[in-house]
Amino acid sequence: MQRSKNLTAHSYRSVPSVLVCLLLLWGTPPLLAGSGLGDSIVAQAKKLGLKESEISFSIRLPTGEVVEHRGSQLRAPASCMKLVVAAAVLAQLGPDHSLKTELMRLGEIEDGVLKGDLLVIGGGDPAICGRENKVDLLWELRPWITQLKGQGIERIEGRVLADVRYLTGSGIHPDWPVDQLTRWYCAPSGALNLNDNCIDVVIGPVVEGRVSVHLKPEHPLLSLRNRLVPTGKKKDHLYHIARSRKGWEVTVSGKFLATSGERTEWITVPDPADGFVSVFLKMIEDSGIEVSGTILTPAAKARSVATIEHSVSSRLPVMLKQSQNLYADALARVLGRERGGDGSFASVSPVLKSWLVKNCSAQEGVVIRDGSGLSRQNRLDAGLLRRLLETVLVSRWGTVLLDGLSVGAVDGTLARRFRSSPLSGKVRAKTGTIRGVSSLAGVVEWKGVSSPFCLIYQGRNGYTSRARDWQDRSLLLLQKTLGGSLEPSK
Repeated sequence: MQRSKNLTAHSYRSVPSVLVCLLLLWGTPPLLAGSGLGDSIVAQAKKLGLKESEISFSIRLPTGEVVEHRGSQLRAPASCMKLVVAAAVLAQLGPDHSLKTELMRLGEIEDGVLKGDLLVIGGGDPAICGRENKVDLLWELRPWITQLKGQGIERIEGRVLADVRYLTGSGIHPDWPVDQLTRWYCAPSGALNLNDNCIDVVIGPVVEGRVSVHLKPEHPLLSLRNRLVPTGKKKDHLYHIARSRKGWEVTVSGKFLATSGERTEWITVPDPADGFVSVFLKMIEDSGIEVSGTILTPAAKARSVATIEHSVSSRLPVMLKQSQNLYADALARVLGRERGGDGSFASVSPVLKSWLVKNCSAQEGVVIRDGSGLSRQNRLDAGLLRRLLETVLVSRWGTVLLDGLSVGAVDGTLARRFRSSPLSGKVRAKTGTIRGVSSLAGVVEWKGVSSPFCLIYQGRNGYTSRARDWQDRSLLLLQKTLGGSLEPSK
């Protein structure tokens, strides 16, 4: 079979020693030569109506061969950008690096009155009151109220303030689609982040002819305009949630099926720090502690009241398995700050690019604009992402990253893929999807050996579902090459 244009297969010449040992232990000869596998993957794409120019891939076989098609062509990686963030953060900060959010009091307590302000200092943790507790959205802040009461505070003479200087600049990247900025996946990041920087919009049920709508968590800045009307026809069940770009008024309009149960949607907050402080202020006042709001001269010394700490490793499963953009952008900005920058989006690119050049032989043209992959201006290549995964496999922190990836037919964004397939439970990978782009990068684990891969489609709109099908079929071909069969798993 004639090799497709731009398809290469070459020997592994710079394999880390641990991976060399794995390759030497491999005993099953491949059923397809590297070039045969590559040609078969290109052929599968064509069968699905994808153009050869729209796909690129890079795969490391256990024999040491690299099978590539346009492996060095720069493309938008979509959410596979999160692999770069996860690896660079783990390598340079470590899995145990602490993300701290601190509550300080600026003043002394006299007869139950705090003669000063409360100050919340943000450290870029993306998940204060994350989704671990769906019943109580503010579960992680409640101990702070207990601490305030435990110190005998009945009234705060000053204000509740936020210190967000740790990360500078806007939490919204200019490359992101303006018409989607209120959707949960475009949530802004900041030094303070609460409830994924979203408002939960709880819709339904219909009671006495009115559609119930509640906003959670409640805070003084929020207002609601409920324009929903009930309908008895399924075909008319259509509603819309809107928020003015810089405002806190949420409008819910349209028609809601009368027999439908409760549904929860999400809409972003316009400012993470304002959202955090206003929610915390309401919690304080609801607890019976009065806040006077007087502007006072700052105290000379700040005293700690409480601290919330999370490790970097604890944030990765949500970031990778659920592809949570906010987590990736926040961690990327934290890395930028910790490596000498100001924590802005602009500080992220040089740090990530430098790490990729040093550890993964990144080419000169690589472009990194954000951490989440939402920017369509990002440019990575399939070979680079495959080499990154090889670095992961031999790094002391590699298990932390691999454990954070979705597992085929098991969880995360791969929960519904590879079902009734020999690859069920055998693929650990990161997915990526933006308009006209579908990416998949990870490892196939077969007979004790991990084969790293990256498959990217970038082309016409409306073809991403076919691209996902191509990726799944390509990994089945890889699994066959690794000595497996194409029979469904039982």
